Amino acid sequence: MSMVNSQDGIKGKSLVELAVQLEASVREAARDGKSLYEMEKTTFERVLQIGHAAIEQLLVLQGDGDLGPSVVTADDRQLKRSEELVERPLRTVFGEHTIRAYVYAAGAHEAIEVRPVDARLSLPRGKCSYFFEEFSQYFCVDQAFGQASQGLATVLRQEVSVDTLEHINRRMGGQAEAFLDQLPTPPAKEEGELLAFTADGKGVPLVKADAQRVPAFEKAERPGNRRMATLASVYTIDRYVRTPEQIVAALFRDDTRPRPKDRPHPRFKHVTARFTRIREEPDGEQWESNGTIEAFCWANEQIGLRRRPGQKVLRLMDGQASVSVYYSARSRDGSPAGPRV
Repeated sequence: MSMVNSQDGIKGKSLVELAVQLEASVREAARDGKSLYEMEKTTFERVLQIGHAAIEQLLVLQGDGDLGPSVVTADDRQLKRSEELVERPLRTVFGEHTIRAYVYAAGAHEAIEVRPVDARLSLPRGKCSYFFEEFSQYFCVDQAFGQASQGLATVLRQEVSVDTLEHINRRMGGQAEAFLDQLPTPPAKEEGELLAFTADGKGVPLVKADAQRVPAFEKAERPGNRRMATLASVYTIDRYVRTPEQIVAALFRDDTRPRPKDRPHPRFKHVTARFTRIREEPDGEQWESNGTIEAFCWANEQIGLRRRPGQKVLRLMDGQASVSVYYSARSRDGSPAGPRV
């Protein structure tokens, strides 16, 4: 049963009525001896319906956004109310909704500048709610957008286009650097015993337009289809003391040995990824900023903020020359090419 079709039978019903129907279905399942699988599936469908009805009720309770014939902005400009209610689509984890409310603009044919209902609910500019965007990206970060779309259809009973998921991914990805810069320094008393720094190169497939002009790395080792990003991570972790037998079993993936349940977990793992990119100064001058150096400088700052006096630092890297060469340069002459540990 698709989410779209499931909404046809609940229009006009209150949350209480839907909850009563759910309880009745539970009693019916117990009486008729239905399987847990069947009941679990039915309950999930009804929970989505209740969630959709709850959001619909919330939207109705916002009113129509009428603040009067006109409003004055912070910069002393006057905006006029629309002549009619304006429809605005909204997608949440429970399905699609439509907001019908007055909006304000400088004129009848000017861009909308104020949406009172949107502002009251702190809605994003796009059609998808913030929580839906967050939820959708759990599917997108580890698999292709097409597969993510299929996963959302299975879980949320919603048909979400690949274009929509790509747009959400680009918008959220553009905020990643600012988000990382604003992360608070973890409390020292909650950190692990050891401070770890990792770095590695990650090939990122490119769209056709970029693939034709961007080399894979600075020296165009694999030109034409991908570009290399440098990933760096800083975290703390407690020591993990193991016997030689346990280490060998882990190396050879020996499943016959019991796995220890007390293995320490990383704490406050902060990660960044940087491309080599062209930066522009205020005076218009352009220069190339190396992605590997940027990632190492970020890690260097993280280590400086989090390292306690006398704390040991672990550097975990493979032998990829394009990454390790910058670390070596930092170790030799002190230039800002990588964390000194």
